[in-house]
Amino acid sequence: MTAVLTSPESELQESPAPTMPKGSRPLRTEWRVLGVVVLCFLMLELGFRLRGDVLSKDISHLRSFDRIAGELAAGPEDDLRILFLGNSLSRYGVNQDLFVELVGQDTGQPLRAAKVNPDNTALADWYYAYQSYFDKPGRVPDVVVIGFEGGHLRDAPSHHPDRLAYYYCRGRQPAELGQFDLKTFEERAYFTLCGLSAAFANRDRIQRRVLDMVIPSYRSGMDELNLRMAADAEQNVEREPSYERLLKFVAMAEQDRVQIILAAMPVPEHYEFDQALLDVVHSTSAELIDCREVPGIEMGMFFDGLHMDEDASRLYTAALAGKSEPYMSRLEIQPGAKFPGIATLP
Repeated sequence: MTAVLTSPESELQESPAPTMPKGSRPLRTEWRVLGVVVLCFLMLELGFRLRGDVLSKDISHLRSFDRIAGELAAGPEDDLRILFLGNSLSRYGVNQDLFVELVGQDTGQPLRAAKVNPDNTALADWYYAYQSYFDKPGRVPDVVVIGFEGGHLRDAPSHHPDRLAYYYCRGRQPAELGQFDLKTFEERAYFTLCGLSAAFANRDRIQRRVLDMVIPSYRSGMDELNLRMAADAEQNVEREPSYERLLKFVAMAEQDRVQIILAAMPVPEHYEFDQALLDVVHSTSAELIDCREVPGIEMGMFFDGLHMDEDASRLYTAALAGKSEPYMSRLEIQPGAKFPGIATLP
């Protein structure tokens, strides 16, 4: 009988290698990926909370609402405090220093003015900005000039519930949200999440920045597409536009004896006033200033096809100052803008 000798090396080679528990390696990989995602999210959150004003001019403006309200309220009580409320049309169109100068010369009284004009917004957003930052003791202005065009004042949900949650409502959930803006459980849950996270509330900005780098002229193309879709949507609306939110805004202002001025601004495309809007004006203390057509403003003065250049801004501001000067005073009487849940003054 022949004995077969084996070396220790061969025994080591033939012995089966210990096996890892089934699924342990993929599980560790998944945790690593999850950790990277969480880390990136925390970095974005920290970046938006600490340096969001550097990342976006609009974020910087949104974060300045409280400061603007405080600065407008500061100073002598005899000063007439004017708040310009609107969007980028007001930012480019209203020369507030010129307005203060012209109205001050005509009235002989000292004035102070401030502008709140976040991008791509309408009354659905301005309502909560005013309610959160100005409708409080010591912060109430004397006159609010709301610059608008087309359907900015009509009842419609906000296009930015994420920003409403984080910047406008400041952790609150006003009752009006359920009436006008948040109709479903999903919308309310999304609103709550955005109120807790700055990164989540600004995720559309991150998306635009990434797509700007990948797709040429993405931003301008999307802006044009959104304008066309909004115009088509307005044309396809069969029911009469309503203005319940505006009525509620006026009633809120009347409680503090604040004069509301609705300033119809010039844009390249002419627009008409809805009868329902005129009904609000006729039944409340709000005043409608028609500056849709300002002498001297030509099509070439809208530098991007929508916003006024510096020359047009001066012409519009002068027209607005002249037409609104008779209403530049604190509201003395309360005609009674009636809206459910809003008490009227005696």
